[in-house]
Amino acid sequence: MNKNNWLLIGVVFVLAWAVVGRAESDFSQFIANRTLQGEAQELEIDGKYVKAAKRYLKLAKRTSDPKNQAGWTLRAADCYCTANKSHKALELYKNLLANAPFFVPYEHVVGKLRIIAERFVDGEGTFLGIRDKQTAISIYELIIQEAPSIHVSLQDRLRMVELLKETERLEEAVNAYQAILKLDPGLDDVRLDLAILLSELSKIGDGDGTKLRAAVRHAEAVKENQPEHPRRKEIDLLLRDAREQDAQRLLDLGQFYLRPSHRRTGAARRYLLDVLRDYPDTQAGWEAKKILDDNPSLRDAPAVNDDDKPAAKP
Repeated sequence: MNKNNWLLIGVVFVLAWAVVGRAESDFSQFIANRTLQGEAQELEIDGKYVKAAKRYLKLAKRTSDPKNQAGWTLRAADCYCTANKSHKALELYKNLLANAPFFVPYEHVVGKLRIIAERFVDGEGTFLGIRDKQTAISIYELIIQEAPSIHVSLQDRLRMVELLKETERLEEAVNAYQAILKLDPGLDDVRLDLAILLSELSKIGDGDGTKLRAAVRHAEAVKENQPEHPRRKEIDLLLRDAREQDAQRLLDLGQFYLRPSHRRTGAARRYLLDVLRDYPDTQAGWEAKKILDDNPSLRDAPAVNDDDKPAAKP
């Protein structure tokens, strides 16, 4: 047998040995994984969820298949969630949604995220039992981001708005309501809630009346769409309060320009007459009439050109 033949035999022998070694290694790894899986399942059955989660995470690291990695990671996240380890569970669920969205059931993960969000609201499973509505809001934002449609995420969006209002993030709540209506303009209850919120915000600060006008516009749209809306009393109250509020805004401007330091008699006259003309049945209308009656010279003041009339109080 010549030298080349011996060389070929040697190569074949080495390759065969490598294949056998690899097979033995794969088999050993298979046995180790099966053992680890059995341990994790036993621990989970025994209620030792944290220890089970750690073993599921080891399994996830030992596999190169993305689907299996996602599966083991999901089991670990579920165990942490059951053990009320909300922070650890949240991080794993977020990682799954970001990196393996096609390998995990959306409704299952979202259901767990809702549970965790409400734990943060109530202070369950958090450090020292401290309530953390801001984190809960961020979780609902994540759910909404991953939602396939508005109808799937509607309740999550509404819950997020509720938390935004509770945490005094009112402008963000307005934006959230508007985002919902942009996706589904036919949600009259949402539109009415937006109108009420805008009305409340206008009382805090609304120099040119933009928020109040938007509130009225949304409330009137609901009233037109559903004349017998179950919350008709709320609509009527909002519209009545809006008239009073807008009338008071104009009255305040008129009174402002009657002050000695800012006196502009023509502007004051115009604002007071606007109140009397447009809102005679309001408290502000009554006060405007009294001011004009008590100051006859105001009725004779020169008219103010529209360009000269201040749009709002400085």
